[in-house]
Amino acid sequence: MRIFRYTFMFASLGLLLMAAGCGEDEGPSGPKTTARDEVAQGWKYFADANYQAALEAFTRAIQLDVAHSDAHNGAGWSSGKIPGLLNQASDHFTRSYSLDTTRYDALGGWSFVLYQQQEWVATIAKSDSLLRRRPVWQFLRQPSIDFHDVWLIVASSNCHLGNYERALEIIRIYLNPPFDADATTPAGRREILDEIERLGSIYG
Repeated sequence: MRIFRYTFMFASLGLLLMAAGCGEDEGPSGPKTTARDEVAQGWKYFADANYQAALEAFTRAIQLDVAHSDAHNGAGWSSGKIPGLLNQASDHFTRSYSLDTTRYDALGGWSFVLYQQQEWVATIAKSDSLLRRRPVWQFLRQPSIDFHDVWLIVASSNCHLGNYERALEIIRIYLNPPFDADATTPAGRREILDEIERLGSIYG
């Protein structure tokens, strides 16, 4: 499953920097780049799967406006796509969501990062928080990632915690209603794990 493989700088210096996000100030060589400009560019790079360039653009946006929630959100998603940067991704998602609790894409990305970090309890908690607020959540920048993927990592996390009954319940309610297995037996648990793997090839 694609999701499973995912493999602040400035204080205000007067009205000039305070207005940086408005895109109206000009320097000696023309209009100044704003945080909003950098965020827009970052998402363009992200759409092209150029995650390193996207992260650099989002980082520049954060340098221009440390409180820009979507800049942290974009930096989180981009970091999550770059091997070795999961902790950085988690930090960005934490910051993004603390700045704007309606930033549901950050909450979704945070859930996926926690899953990759094998934080099963935290994965379930963050995922439940997202799904309570947005039951049919879909990642704005990559619509193929949606609530099905979130339920899948919740089911898998429950298996890692030994709660196969809950994993089976999630599969039957949200992912594949006809599926059934005996969650109390080794064979049935193997069937549940196989079904999660199969579903992982469908979603994400």
